[in-house]
Amino acid sequence: MKFSLHGQSAVAIEAPEGRIVIDPGPFSDLSCLEGAGAVLLTHAHGDHLDVDAVRATGLPVWGTQEAIDALGSGTAVHTGEEFEVLGLKILAVGGLHEEIHPSIPRPENLGYFFGGVLHPGDQWIAADDVEVLLLPIAGPWVRGADAADYAMRIGARLTVPMHDAVLSDVGKHITDGMLQRTGVTGYQRLAPGEYIEV
Repeated sequence: MKFSLHGQSAVAIEAPEGRIVIDPGPFSDLSCLEGAGAVLLTHAHGDHLDVDAVRATGLPVWGTQEAIDALGSGTAVHTGEEFEVLGLKILAVGGLHEEIHPSIPRPENLGYFFGGVLHPGDQWIAADDVEVLLLPIAGPWVRGADAADYAMRIGARLTVPMHDAVLSDVGKHITDGMLQRTGVTGYQRLAPGEYIEV
């Protein structure tokens, strides 16, 4: 199996029977949807879901109830459910989005665990036996120290930063350096569209 990143939290997975795209939002390169066979959504926030783009594909979609309601069709999945998409077994994990501010409601957030890879959406989701962690590193709810602590708790062989559209190139360089200095294991930034095999 291989995957690539396409901006913010968009990930394209080459599954046994086709491409699955997670979280194609408006800050992502939506060309990753071309030739895809399915879409997974961690939650309905606008940086993770471009409603018009996903609707236009006509692809089958799995996600939180709120995300499915926003689209008007698809399959709602819940924490603890295991399901199969394009020959890939996926476990839905998580619960609620990390707190942005006490005055802002926390929507449901699903992470997806498949083939040793964890895409946590916008939550510090506890998980065992994670080989590859897709690590959110920037945004209104992310503090660098919390991202580092989370990555070290997970202890993945490979940690790949994502959720960083709000950072300039300088900001990415500074944040990457901080996370590497803290001892996050196997920290590796991928170029947009660069595939990595797991």
